[in-house]
Amino acid sequence: MNKLFVSLLALCLITGTAAAQIQLTTTFAGGNGQSGCMFDITATGGQAVEICGFDFSAWAAGTYDMEVYTVSAGGPFLGNQTNPAAWTLQGQSLGIPVAAANTAIPLGMPLSVTIPAGATQGFYVTCSNGQIVAYTNGTVQGAAYASDGNITFYEGIGLAYPYGGSFTPRIFNGNIYYATGTGGCAAPPAAPWQTNSASSSLDIDGINGSAFQGPKSVVCFGGTSTLNSAVPSGTPSDIAVVFGAHAPTQALSSPNNVVNIDVFNPTMFSFNGGAPNFAGLLNLTPHPGAYSFPIPTGSTFVASAQQLAIDGTNPDGYALSQAPEITVTVGGVLTYAHADDGFVQTTLNASPICGTSVDFYGTSYTDIFSGSNGFATFVSGSAAFIASQAEWQTLEPRIGMQADLEPNAYGTVTLTNNGPALSGSPGSSHLTMSYANVTEWGTGGLGVTSYDIVLNGPNGHEIANFTTDGSWGITPVAAGMTLGAGGTHPPLVSFDALFGTGLQANVLGTDSVVDFNAGGMLANVNGWSNIQFPLLDGSAYLVQ
Repeated sequence: MNKLFVSLLALCLITGTAAAQIQLTTTFAGGNGQSGCMFDITATGGQAVEICGFDFSAWAAGTYDMEVYTVSAGGPFLGNQTNPAAWTLQGQSLGIPVAAANTAIPLGMPLSVTIPAGATQGFYVTCSNGQIVAYTNGTVQGAAYASDGNITFYEGIGLAYPYGGSFTPRIFNGNIYYATGTGGCAAPPAAPWQTNSASSSLDIDGINGSAFQGPKSVVCFGGTSTLNSAVPSGTPSDIAVVFGAHAPTQALSSPNNVVNIDVFNPTMFSFNGGAPNFAGLLNLTPHPGAYSFPIPTGSTFVASAQQLAIDGTNPDGYALSQAPEITVTVGGVLTYAHADDGFVQTTLNASPICGTSVDFYGTSYTDIFSGSNGFATFVSGSAAFIASQAEWQTLEPRIGMQADLEPNAYGTVTLTNNGPALSGSPGSSHLTMSYANVTEWGTGGLGVTSYDIVLNGPNGHEIANFTTDGSWGITPVAAGMTLGAGGTHPPLVSFDALFGTGLQANVLGTDSVVDFNAGGMLANVNGWSNIQFPLLDGSAYLVQ
């Protein structure tokens, strides 16, 4: 085992949550989200408790401005959902960086909210800058969901910031930190991540983290990445590198320096190399003040690093930098953070997709647009929500299903790079854009519908695995594939009528294939689920 940092930091203390504080986890299952969540906590252990803080879970990566409120007069939140005057702001934390969804993110605000024995207190944890907080659909609002010997947490509701658009029942995703009695919140948990300082600074591709989230960079295989180091000129320093991920508050952290790399990982090595001259482990050399190091990405790997520099002003005698992490990948999954009636543009040859291009009606595209209302477009995006035949014949090239959907509140939309194309041009990519459990807008979660848009797959392009739960209302729906304004347009088709009738031939490769219902969901008496376009255009198609 490589002992770099182990002996060097042997005199440091292991930090963590104060001994008086207890943690109760609700869930991190995710599946849904809104600006925030209201919920109740009851002191059910026969003694008072003091709520000290929360971790929350985010819907997607981004920067979050978080707030925590309590019912001013005590008691449950029910009856106060839409009344701002009933709530007291307990804390605010701005600019919390989030790198991944469905993980525990510290709010970074110490709380001290006393709940008397047997009493119930309503809480509201919310985001004020438009980001989406993750929660999970519940069963019964007010039902007990998680408890220990001291407190009980109950299913609550989701809200649009600040006091609107209630969704019920919803389960707050996170950790609850509390102490029994009072006074136990005096020492909140230490910040779990080391941050950069003038004494020791290290970043990856210019990306910086915070005390609540470490910096991460994801780079495509064969791409470029740069490690940037800064230390006062002439100061002895070195960098420890590990082929492994970073993590919060690792063993051998101290109150003055938080270790965020795995000090016991046998792959750890000294960046400077050579003969060690400090504690028999590191090769500290005078730092030039600032330099950048290009990182070869000719293979896939995960690595993290942390810099140590001599610092006489630090009680430890040295200062650590933040611990940047890099992932070099051949492709991955992008989870979209869709707003209502919007679209997101994705560059295919950039992280996290790390693909190349897609063939569509004879043109190669290196960008794709995911619409919140159910379809993929090329050339430009579309936020249109009322499906119409005219739109599919006069606007952007597209494939999928268009309807007024609500993926911002129900379901998920992802884009996956499955590897090299299985049809079409050599060197293009096989992609899947999945709309999973999205719903008809304004129904509170009805009309649950799922399908995949497969591009350059084994069957060409495809709308695959289509299902809907039968509760769809009167919202218009269109589906199929079209070149839009640049195409030719035969009459509308019925996928239901064509189910099982074999390969259909159109006249031109520029032809559209569109099914449309102005009064609701497409007909599906015969049980079709897949529409295949084997030649990547409208010249042929198959309904199965």
